[in-house]
Amino acid sequence: MSAGQTGVAVVVEKTEQPRVRNPRGEGQRLRQEILDAAGRLLEESGQPGAVSLRAIAREAGVTSAAVYKQFKDKSELMWVLLDDVYATLAEEMRAARLAAPADDPWAGLIAAMDAYCRHALDSPRRYELLFHTGPALPPPERTGRHPMSRLLRAWRQAVTPCVDEDDGRVGPLTADRVAKLLWTGLHGQFGLWRNAPEAIDETELRALRDSLLFALFGRC
Repeated sequence: MSAGQTGVAVVVEKTEQPRVRNPRGEGQRLRQEILDAAGRLLEESGQPGAVSLRAIAREAGVTSAAVYKQFKDKSELMWVLLDDVYATLAEEMRAARLAAPADDPWAGLIAAMDAYCRHALDSPRRYELLFHTGPALPPPERTGRHPMSRLLRAWRQAVTPCVDEDDGRVGPLTADRVAKLLWTGLHGQFGLWRNAPEAIDETELRALRDSLLFALFGRC
């Protein structure tokens, strides 16, 4: 346009900057990068509903189309991410239990409980995802069992060696019921602390752990 002519404003739309494409055959790496980006955003916001696929793509340095090539929709991405969080925590509990003396299942149970508490203390945002992602998940008919079954299995494996060998119970309670009570008891305490102004007191947490064990097993 020559000088003096009436100008027309040109609006340049900012587009997502595509990442350097992974070499062929590295789709799994891209998939993991997207999941890692989603995890970071969710930990920052704590609100799954506030994180869009576009924001996840931007955080991962990919286009939205690249995300859709890996995941059908946001609910599927959330499901895979949630499954990974549950699997990580379950593995931490399992590893702690197996690191305890093999002939002392009680020490293994305490180690597994401490691993659970340590994860919640060290990664509070990630821990909260276990219980705050629900509305963003796909319907059960698309996914099958909820990934919380991974974590419940870790609790059962820690509890079962400590129950009565004759009937597999602790008093009137099955090992499965004891596992759920220990899990919900500890999680309930974290829920109380999350809404309280004071910081989590680890000494109080250990006391709660021992109180739960004594209430259920008569020992701590």
